Amino acid sequence: MISVIVPVYKVEPYLHQCIDSILGQTYRDLEVLLIDDGSPGRCGGICDGYARIDPRVKVFHTENEGLSAARNLGLREAKGEYVGFVDSDDWIEPDMYEILLRRIEETGTSISVCGVRRESQKKQKDYSMNDHVYIGTDAIRALICRLSTCVWNKLYRKTCWESICFPVNHTYEDISTIYRIVLNSKSLSCVPKPLYHYRTREGSIIHTHTMNNLMDYWYSVYDRYSFLMSNPEFSEDHEISDYLEMDLASASVNTWKWVFRVSREQRDYVFLHRVSDFVRKHYPLSGKKNWSLSLRTGIFFSRYPNEASFAIMYALNRIYIFSKSITVKLFPS
Repeated sequence: MISVIVPVYKVEPYLHQCIDSILGQTYRDLEVLLIDDGSPGRCGGICDGYARIDPRVKVFHTENEGLSAARNLGLREAKGEYVGFVDSDDWIEPDMYEILLRRIEETGTSISVCGVRRESQKKQKDYSMNDHVYIGTDAIRALICRLSTCVWNKLYRKTCWESICFPVNHTYEDISTIYRIVLNSKSLSCVPKPLYHYRTREGSIIHTHTMNNLMDYWYSVYDRYSFLMSNPEFSEDHEISDYLEMDLASASVNTWKWVFRVSREQRDYVFLHRVSDFVRKHYPLSGKKNWSLSLRTGIFFSRYPNEASFAIMYALNRIYIFSKSITVKLFPS
């Protein structure tokens, strides 16, 4: 049996599509755990309605504790041999779990991962991958350098999650968790086809630039960097170490891009100085030669935790975003 864990919070316009796509799977031996995370409005009632008409649906109503706590509750209650996650504003193809389960059974791996179709109001974009099986260090290398770090386009043997849970009260919890799961499993297999539909929308947590979100993102990337780089197996693998180093540089620059939009009263200057100190200690003045010009420029300014550097980086980022939008309009793909 597959246990599908769905945290639910403020997604009333999208919830029916999400749940219907799970209950309509060609693989029928499912339990669907809907975790109503204290959501206002009709979300809780919608969940209860599905439980009345389909015995595979189990509903849990909790106080609002966040996405990680909801997923952890789902993991504790899951009875299946396999576990999957679906975000409640997304949806999946009818045969996603049948294909992912077959892939695990055929390859003997502990995790299978599929491609993703990113959905927005304006366009769709597919993110596929090679049809491949990765074992040991290759599995971590593939996850870090080539595959998504999200938990929701994957199917796991439940044993992968033994002694591991999501960090509570933090956003970007997938970054902090998925590499530990792959280390536990030591294997993963890929299905190229995009079977998971990821909806991007204004107002979602990851598209909101608050001080807490900026801090959570940086610390998630930093903790992964520190954990893996402390192991010679990964620190001496140039592809892994180079990617982790560049990703942490990008997270530092991302902080400088958006902190200007956070009011001075809400800024955590202790954190900003820590990021700046890390950048000065670990990176050359203008970044590394193989980095993009925008990343090298950002690394230069993120050495200085002051209002001028915040404003310049914010302005440069807005110019970059605007120039990309003009390019898309003039030269559509």
